[in-house]
Amino acid sequence: MRKVALTINSMRFKTKDLDDKFVDFVEESMKESDIDLYGDNSAEKVFIAYLKLAGKQFESEKELQELVSELDI
Repeated sequence: MRKVALTINSMRFKTKDLDDKFVDFVEESMKESDIDLYGDNSAEKVFIAYLKLAGKQFESEKELQELVSELDI
């Protein structure tokens, strides 16, 4: 169990303890979106990273629904 911490506009936010694999996923996603895990991030940068991740989630759900529709006979 680990925590995730992030600084946005000089304000530090920290989660409660989370599953290690989930923390690894979150940290990797933030790195891919150019979020600095140890430095300060602008709100705009974090918002753009959120939109990128939300877009990926949206596409994944759409693909899943298409697969489910193909399986429905």
